[in-house]
Formats: sequence, C-alpha cells, structure tokens
Amino acid sequence: MSDNNGGNTGRDGSGKFTQGNPGKPKGAASNASAKVKNAVVEFLELNTENIQESFDKLKPVEKLKFIADILPYAAPKLSAVHTEHAGEIGQRIEITWHDPRDIKLSNSDDKGSS
Repeated sequence: MSDNNGGNTGRDGSGKFTQGNPGKPKGAASNASAKVKNAVVEFLELNTENIQESFDKLKPVEKLKFIADILPYAAPKLSAVHTEHAGEIGQRIEITWHDPRDIKLSNSDDKGSS
C-alpha cells in the first residue's frame, strides 16, 4: 500500500490507516476540538466586560447554569472529591461518593432575585 501523499502519514491511498498505525491515541483532543476551545476562550476574553454586564443581570440560578455551561470549554472537567480521615497511618480509610444533587447548600432556599 502506498501513502496518499508520498510522505510517511501512516495512511494508504484511500486515507485508511496502514497496518501497524493505531491512529490517534485514546483521549487525545482532535484539532477541531482544540480550535473550538481556543475560539470560545478568546471570545470570552475579548468580551469580558459585556459578558459581566449580562451576567450581573441574571438570577442566581441562571448564573450557576451559565457557569456550568461554559466551564467545560475553559477547564477540564473534574470530579468533586471530599475525604475525611481522623486516624493514624495504616488505619482503614473510607471514601464516600455523594451525588451533587443531594448536597444541600446553606442558601438553597434562595430562588433568585426578581
């Protein structure tokens, strides 16, 4: 099988991966994903003042939704982890996972401003 452009691309003439070429590693971001992320971050940086003005007009619940919606574009998703350990080294450590929807916040009665 020959390369599609004469170079060592790891693909044959039809664009398929050649034998021994596994392709993109699992978890690696595509070029398109990186471009979209960069475009969103650049947009946010260039429009910080306008975004802040609009954000200030939102109700608290809407503010949280807005942040949750845009955060994946600017930062990797992380799992919240809370650990407690009050013993000596060598004792059993227990890890408990809680669904974030089950956590009651101190101001959870606040339904937002009118």
